[in-house]
Amino acid sequence: MRKFVLTFTVLGMAAMAMLGTRHYLFAQDSAQSAAPLRGYYTRVPWTEGNDDDAAFQSAVGTTIPMFTYKITASKDGSTRKGTMVGTSPFAATLTGTTISTVIVPLSVTIGSTVFDPTAGNPCDSGVATTTRFHASPLVSNVTNLKFNGINVGTTQYINGFRRAEFWNKIGGSASYQNTLSPVVTAARSSVKAGTHGILFSTGCTQLGVISYSWLDSYLRNTLMPKLTTSGVIGPTKVVIFLLKNVVQSLSDPPNITNCCVLGYHGATGSPVQTYSPMEWDTSGDFGTGTQDGSVSAHEIGELMDDPLGTNPTPNWGNIGQVGGCQSNLEVGDPLSGTLMPAYILGGKAFHMQELAFFSWFFNKNGAASLGAGGKFSGNGTFGGPSKACPPGGTN
Repeated sequence: MRKFVLTFTVLGMAAMAMLGTRHYLFAQDSAQSAAPLRGYYTRVPWTEGNDDDAAFQSAVGTTIPMFTYKITASKDGSTRKGTMVGTSPFAATLTGTTISTVIVPLSVTIGSTVFDPTAGNPCDSGVATTTRFHASPLVSNVTNLKFNGINVGTTQYINGFRRAEFWNKIGGSASYQNTLSPVVTAARSSVKAGTHGILFSTGCTQLGVISYSWLDSYLRNTLMPKLTTSGVIGPTKVVIFLLKNVVQSLSDPPNITNCCVLGYHGATGSPVQTYSPMEWDTSGDFGTGTQDGSVSAHEIGELMDDPLGTNPTPNWGNIGQVGGCQSNLEVGDPLSGTLMPAYILGGKAFHMQELAFFSWFFNKNGAASLGAGGKFSGNGTFGGPSKACPPGGTN
């Protein structure tokens, strides 16, 4: 019998500086072959500007559409300012917009093994990951998409989530839409991981494990400048680096103990460039709570609601992937590993992660949610708002 041990780990100072003040639960496996592994997520906050800078850049059209909000949290009476992608649900006149998105398939070679998201996947009916992504609810519309029993329209999952989390504020208005469009797949980019990558398991459960610090450095300092110069990407487009069964370790060289980052979202440069590497999982190594597009749903949802990685909230924690307390608007973290009911598109079942509503972070217990059905998350897992941390958890 394989032995699997979960341990609570507080990151060291260097990792804290890189990932922000957050605490995670890590998978630790002495045999380095146990399943399920522990998957988690992080972010790279913007350091080249602030909310006002991003708002100005958006207003003059040099970055993606964004809006700035201020909210007084009924939870603790504090007023906080933040930035989201798209148009404001708090505006007197509701409007919509589209967010141009570029998918960059990133092929990773570790030794002689190639993890290529553009190649047919023999462990997924021979279909390429890029094809699956476009066919999924992340890009394709779901007919009569529902959150907590409320029909938010025929639309993409993330746009539907945004509508649902502010449903009682927008009054169900069809004018409020923030879709990913156009969604364009660029030519494949390739990289050899060398000593920054290892293999885990074999066959259809095989993963590539690469160093988080090495990957982010490569993206920010090598690949993104190259793609920007060639006109493939730019600050007016969200950039998704799509990986197939490739995750990240906080160690370099990587190991399976300080593992596994499934995806993260970041912001860099000025005008601000938003980007997010994310794996499409067909390995099954992370259990049933991580399947196909669930990682992408987590990361795109967080990029939309916290594009700069700096939106503050009252303390919450000890729930989802988080051990300890954190204070940011990361809508995926408190429900990591919790899926919505499967969506069937083109005869294929797709799995999206459930996400927490805006009100979950700011409301005191008993204060009405802005979210669909009066709930505090997309499928009603959170029937009340977050509890102050410590101790954390949810009402």
